[in-house]
Amino acid sequence: MPVTELAILPLSAPLPKEAPTPPPALVQKITVAKDVLEKTSGYPFHYFQQIEDPSLLYLLGRWDSVSAHHAFLPSVDNQKLLELLKGDICMTGDKKMQMWHLDTDIFCMPNEEKKSVFTAPTISCNRHFVDKEKKEGFVEKFEEVKGLLEDFTGSYGVVGGWRIEKEMLEGKERAEWALFSGFDSVEHHHEFAKTERFVKYREIVGFVEGLEVRHLRVVEGL
Repeated sequence: MPVTELAILPLSAPLPKEAPTPPPALVQKITVAKDVLEKTSGYPFHYFQQIEDPSLLYLLGRWDSVSAHHAFLPSVDNQKLLELLKGDICMTGDKKMQMWHLDTDIFCMPNEEKKSVFTAPTISCNRHFVDKEKKEGFVEKFEEVKGLLEDFTGSYGVVGGWRIEKEMLEGKERAEWALFSGFDSVEHHHEFAKTERFVKYREIVGFVEGLEVRHLRVVEGL
């Protein structure tokens, strides 16, 4: 099964929430990057924009393996892309570009009766930070309660994967589970927290050390 690349690309020139559309020149450049990535990997790639902070772009795509992606990184083609985007994407510093992989193909929906998460108007990207010792318990609890979320999302599916690259925090290894679910709007997602079923669903909180909830939408023009 392919692995998923997840990259967060901070724009060098921030975009205000009231005018979040990336400029045409940037869209043209990331379209070039998309074409190169798809030609090299053999899979489609997709750009999304964080709703809370439009200056953060998310790149999601697939590779046959982590090693296949790593083989591309030092290539001439990738170096040309880095040169192309160096004035638009933060490459260094505290807010530099981040990239890692998930251990599954998140574009392959486990529930064939549901639409792809990534066709939804709003995509929830929830990053669950889990102590390594609690990973097994988290998996069991999530399998127990995920149907509650799937029922609420309606026609859109729910899909997630574990971060492959190891992450250390204060000398301890922690795992990360990235969960994507589709909603009609940010408000639609917030309504889930007001339901009775959420009381049961939030039992997964007992297995996490931290939780980051963000919302994405497709980049206009792509």
